[in-house]
Amino acid sequence: MRVAILTVEFPPTILGGTGTFVHNLATALTKQGTEVLVITGSPDRYATRRIASGMEVVSFPREPFPPRHLWFQLRSMNSIMKEISTCDVVHAQDCVSLPTLKLCKRMGIRIPWVVSFHTNPLSELRAIAHRGASLVDYESYIPGFPFWDLTDRMIPKAADQSVAVSSSLRDELCRTYRIGRNVFKVIHNGINLSEFEKFDKKNRKSNGGRKIRLFYGGRLYYRKGISHLVRIISSIARDMGEDAFELQIFGRGPLENSLKHYVAQHGLGRAVSFRGHVSREAFLESMNDCDIVCFPSLYEACPLLMMEAMVMGKPVLAFDRPFSNEILGDEPKLLASDERDYASKLVSLMKSEDVRLELGRHLHSVAKRFDSATTASSYSEIYMRLFR
Repeated sequence: MRVAILTVEFPPTILGGTGTFVHNLATALTKQGTEVLVITGSPDRYATRRIASGMEVVSFPREPFPPRHLWFQLRSMNSIMKEISTCDVVHAQDCVSLPTLKLCKRMGIRIPWVVSFHTNPLSELRAIAHRGASLVDYESYIPGFPFWDLTDRMIPKAADQSVAVSSSLRDELCRTYRIGRNVFKVIHNGINLSEFEKFDKKNRKSNGGRKIRLFYGGRLYYRKGISHLVRIISSIARDMGEDAFELQIFGRGPLENSLKHYVAQHGLGRAVSFRGHVSREAFLESMNDCDIVCFPSLYEACPLLMMEAMVMGKPVLAFDRPFSNEILGDEPKLLASDERDYASKLVSLMKSEDVRLELGRHLHSVAKRFDSATTASSYSEIYMRLFR
């Protein structure tokens, strides 16, 4: 079977978690014997074709401004359709499905389509509808919202199978668009567990009495909750002193300058450091060396970073949201109701190494259910059913 995976991003150019999801899935499918063709957008000026990890990757130019998924398709529609015609099944990622999906159906091309939903546009919009959001947040989400919303209304009616990457996302989409729950299958995102085997011997160990290391990784914009986290750190530093711990912030984004200003203004220079963008290897090494992973995001569907921290055996502290409850489980020590509760739970974790290690061991065992091989097998069952 030959499967075309349609996405707007793929390594080495990744804009968010979707690119990592596609890479993990495509790699696992290839290992299981499925022939994979990845059709992706690229910042390059010309189309390229390459073989990567046993799969074929065709990249078409995309514009640098949103909505990237629309320009990527319109600019190279004929070429994309030609690539799709060589495959048995098309697996697209939410907004990247249209208008190509509708065109295929209109032309009578009998290739089944599977579409994975990674977010709910309305929930994204609500998460940034706050005075703490940046102008870039508004420019990214508000102008494009009508199109994204229309897209998500149309896809379940046109696709042969729709998939939500979490139960919480499925429930959101069903409420938002008044769709029956039977329309969506739920298949969680997967991580390549073999990538983390080298960390297995080092994780879940004592920190040897050194300064507590806190870790944050993600884009620095409002929905990720980074503003909340920095305020929480400020309140903790007033009580414990800024030499008691260190928060390392990995990532960049529209809030970076205002966050740095806040850190300087509140004298947090020794407690908070901004690391910017680093290599994947350096990123994982830093997460493995930390004691607690801070995940203050206000909205997610199925966050890969949370899963990666879990498989490393790290306690992950998050706000009590449907997505975090689903991934972490109903663990009160790791789910905070608000900023004050988050600060309280973070201090408790910093003070008790035994609790950190116990929670880390538990999360490490839970994370095994998110193996990308399992995710690939679940999708393969859908491909085979539709292909037959």
